[in-house]
Amino acid sequence: MANVETIKVLHVITRADVGGITSLLYNYFTNMSQGNVVFHVVAIGTAYTQRYQKIFEDLGMRVFFMPEKITRRLAYLWTLIRKERYDVVHSHVELVSAIYLWVAMLAGNKVRVAHTHLAVDNKGWKNKILQLLLNKVATHRVGCSKMAITKLFGPKYTDRATVIANAINASEYVFDSAVRQALQQELQIEDKYVVGFVGRLTKLKNIPYLLEVFKTLKEKKEDVVLLLVGDGEMQGEIEAKVKELGIVPDVKFLHTRIDVNHLLMAMDVLLFPSFSEGFGLVMVEAQAAALKCIAALNRVSKETSISDYAHYEAIEKPATVWADLILDQCMDYERVNMEQEVAKHHFDVRIEADKLIDFYNKTVREN
Repeated sequence: MANVETIKVLHVITRADVGGITSLLYNYFTNMSQGNVVFHVVAIGTAYTQRYQKIFEDLGMRVFFMPEKITRRLAYLWTLIRKERYDVVHSHVELVSAIYLWVAMLAGNKVRVAHTHLAVDNKGWKNKILQLLLNKVATHRVGCSKMAITKLFGPKYTDRATVIANAINASEYVFDSAVRQALQQELQIEDKYVVGFVGRLTKLKNIPYLLEVFKTLKEKKEDVVLLLVGDGEMQGEIEAKVKELGIVPDVKFLHTRIDVNHLLMAMDVLLFPSFSEGFGLVMVEAQAAALKCIAALNRVSKETSISDYAHYEAIEKPATVWADLILDQCMDYERVNMEQEVAKHHFDVRIEADKLIDFYNKTVREN
């Protein structure tokens, strides 16, 4: 069936800053430029320049910013949707999507997509009301995993919603020993066993537990170093914990980086002990770089497992269990080209981008 001529999609996000959702939009858009889909982005404005604004605009996207105050924000969104006449409004802000998609419905939009990227329990009557409203106003439900879909929309939508993979450009993650050597020299971590973490420094990521695991590993093995890649509101608390544990010389705070694919090559194991994740794309990124990785059992979706490089362990267990797993399973292993495995499990964005184009065309055609 032929594609609709041109489809205008408005993506509603919280911030156009470095993060999983902005990376996803970038990855998909840059690999679907031959299609008939146009992306616009709307986020909440801030006093500072959000880092993905210029990146998106350089790609030809238009970026809009809503006022911080909720009443003005909703009025702004209603006016924008009416003016631009979007074919699809695609919201990425979990339960708050209920409010934004309600505004889109009032503005006359016919295709309203709610997209979940987390897997958190929606407890309390306010969240239940928002969930009911979300399922009422969303015409299509999308999630990064079945676990995330179940948590946001409810169990009856687990198999009725669409899974859109948080896909990556697998070719950028192919392990390169020369890149590894260069980065280790730059960071002055040659001849070290490199433990890594990539993500926002937030409570959800359970970084104090990760630090306990690292300290325990350090007691069992010499010459280990920890790379923390990311920024977040817990930065100060984590720095204090590092001092408390007496591991300051062995921990490097690298903040937000755009060369995560190369940093994964420099690591020997990635730890991901989150309390909850809708998916956990960094697990796929790690395996694409042929890097051993350990995630929180039953808290990070097993849909992230695409190879024997992935391991899962309970965060309820003592830190020594994780340290022993590193010593038993994550030492002296071969790192191979993983492009075919990534594609086979539907995480290569060069392939998955075409599926997103098909999704938009199908939804617009049906409405």
